[in-house]
Amino acid sequence: MPTSNSRISVVLRTAIAAAGALTVTALAVTVPAAADAHNNGPDFSRHTLTQQVSLTGNGPADQSLSSVVYQPEGGHARGIQVMVPGATYDHSYFDLKTSQGWVSQARKAAEDGWISVAVDRIGTGKSSHPAAGDVNNTVDAATIHQLIAKLRSTYKGLPVSLVGHSQGSSVALQEAATYKDVNAVVITGLLHHAGAAEGVFGTLVHPAAEDPAFANHPAPTGYITTRPGLRQYFYWPFNADLATVQADDATKQTITPGESGDFMTEQNQGRFAKGVNVPVLSVVGEHDTFYFDPADRDKTVAAEPAAYPASPHVDVKVVPNAGHDLALQRNSDDTTNYIDTWLSREA
Repeated sequence: MPTSNSRISVVLRTAIAAAGALTVTALAVTVPAAADAHNNGPDFSRHTLTQQVSLTGNGPADQSLSSVVYQPEGGHARGIQVMVPGATYDHSYFDLKTSQGWVSQARKAAEDGWISVAVDRIGTGKSSHPAAGDVNNTVDAATIHQLIAKLRSTYKGLPVSLVGHSQGSSVALQEAATYKDVNAVVITGLLHHAGAAEGVFGTLVHPAAEDPAFANHPAPTGYITTRPGLRQYFYWPFNADLATVQADDATKQTITPGESGDFMTEQNQGRFAKGVNVPVLSVVGEHDTFYFDPADRDKTVAAEPAAYPASPHVDVKVVPNAGHDLALQRNSDDTTNYIDTWLSREA
């Protein structure tokens, strides 16, 4: 059996090869991804929602939580999807403008009849940036709970679902388990199992204060981000668009050590997954080696429903030809269609 270090070395070599493959693939394929078609929004309106929130849920509402709302035009909305992005992302993970157009799960969901609310977690995007030591998953869950309360008051009677990605999935699980205020939870880019690539994440990040991307808007001490030029590691390179990866790198955000630690705890122990008592959909890319090595993928996927013993219904979907960043691969519309169809049935 290979040692942990040797497995990580293999993953690193694979990542280097994948980066080259991404460049070759992008040069050879010039047709934009299907998701890039969402340049305009004739079927939905878009506006920014800024809400004053408390980091603790019951303290002073002295922080701002920014979200972008995509609302279908005409007719009755099917429900609300609160989209929570992962580590080093803001709402742009769900709505990314590239040189080839928009790659947008949020816009596609709005076109499908959902009110999509893409969140800038505290510490990212246009939301407040408190001291790094003050930001963790408990804070994220508390602030998103306050957002959900506002949405339920604004859009009375509509079901509300959480749609998380990676770190945002661990936040979604904590919010749902703690506050019991949603109708369903969609988890993407998170399984309760570790693959070889888990040990690589630490090599991909460094202090945001040292990154040129934050030179004009410095991040508080303690925040971390991905090193320049490494976003391609989150993709399956043979089904990725170079323009998307470049736009992704240009809009990268941060995460705090507290959030990262809470994510690892959820991944390894499933503390909050155990308390989710609504239907759960878990979606993972076929090539997401953060959670499984290729040889044990089927076994790992088959074991995942057991992480949710209180849920009345758990489905696990493996998306072919996708890596970690499901919403940014060329086949992202397939993922969104599956999520929207599932929510129409379960939420």
